[in-house]
Amino acid sequence: MKKLIVVSVIFALVAGAAFAEATLGGQLMIGTTFLTGTDTENSNVEMGGLQAHEAKMSAVFGDSKGGGKLVLLTGDSDTAYKGGAFTTNFKAWGFLYWRPVQQFRMQVGINADGDFGAAQITGWGFTGEAKNSVGAVSDYMGWEEQTWMLFPWQSGERKGNAFYPGTGAYANVNFQLFPIDPLTLTFVLPIGNGLFDKNSGNGNAQPVGEQLADFHFNAKYSIEDIGIVNLSFVGKGGLGSKLDEAGETVKNDKTASIGNIYASFYLTAIAGMNAELGLVFNLPYETEAVKDENGKVLVKALENDGYIGIGAGFRFDNGGPFTFKFRANARLGGKTGALIDTYDKEGNKKDDPKVGDMPTTIYTNILPCYKITNDLWAFLYTGMNIISYEQYEGLQIGWFVNPYIWVRAAEGLRFWAGVMIYQDGQRADKFGGSIDSPIAWRVPFGFNFYF
Repeated sequence: MKKLIVVSVIFALVAGAAFAEATLGGQLMIGTTFLTGTDTENSNVEMGGLQAHEAKMSAVFGDSKGGGKLVLLTGDSDTAYKGGAFTTNFKAWGFLYWRPVQQFRMQVGINADGDFGAAQITGWGFTGEAKNSVGAVSDYMGWEEQTWMLFPWQSGERKGNAFYPGTGAYANVNFQLFPIDPLTLTFVLPIGNGLFDKNSGNGNAQPVGEQLADFHFNAKYSIEDIGIVNLSFVGKGGLGSKLDEAGETVKNDKTASIGNIYASFYLTAIAGMNAELGLVFNLPYETEAVKDENGKVLVKALENDGYIGIGAGFRFDNGGPFTFKFRANARLGGKTGALIDTYDKEGNKKDDPKVGDMPTTIYTNILPCYKITNDLWAFLYTGMNIISYEQYEGLQIGWFVNPYIWVRAAEGLRFWAGVMIYQDGQRADKFGGSIDSPIAWRVPFGFNFYF
């Protein structure tokens, strides 16, 4: 019995030491759309139902020399109000890090919080937790009617955002070097693909050449009292290799871009104001129309290439009751990798299609806020998008207006409520065709609880 007591005490001391630095926390989010409808004639006003929920537990442990984070979450979004089946997904992610010397740090795992991303204003934090609580038009969850709004902000690597997006939800090993105080160099090597998810699994192993072709590199330089400069590269597979039908390794045949080059600057020199400017260039690869032996026009490559993205953000917050945010993103140039029809000056279709240009896109959002009291804030989130289509020589314009409020309901409890009015887009082109989407509206509200 005495031996058992001694062993138990030793185990308790070891366990206590191991977790002494641990910080446990969590979040519960519930969101709903109370009413929804459109201006379509004879359309019904519907009860939205439970729109989204998420429960999240996290443990952060360690110190400056080493540690990590573990996140467990369950949730679903955007199903009930459309009448779909309400299902629950369980996900988990985590990482461990080690900093044996001051000049070197390594980390392995998944960090889905975007800690390495360069966007300081225009990214997730523009509306922050409001998007999770459905108090704001979501540029995060992917509402079906508002997919046009996802373009500039959700995924910098795929969608054209002008700021380095970080590692996202991909398993990786990253190495950081700190040669001098203001400079941080980060190398990211992918080792998997996606979160651990009971529905989809994790991993998707592939040949090492293809895997390493998706590497990231980021150089970050902090200029004291001035701002932060970022220069980044995100591989997109064009440097990799693949196997032919016989299983032999062959050089990539230019069916994927080498990657994206990012450059951005975040200004912090002016008290109460911050601004950022970002550029991205998607390195072009071969995309052209060719003809087979029968004269049929084909497309040699099937992915987008060669676009330029420009992004800007501005934030005013001098500690007073009024704050203001602005963000804009534009994508210019590039090829779609798909054939489009061509027309003569009279609008008659010609027999010679060509590889189409990517549509020029411009998105802008503003977000003023007035703090009525410390516990009641009012927001007016609004914006528009413009898409120019080469094929139609026409414009598609979408817009939204979304006032909402934030209320500190109790210790750790936040309440959000708002009204959304939006139109996905109208288009008129030189051939008389048009898209005339209905004006839609929604009354959402939600709670966020932190512990």
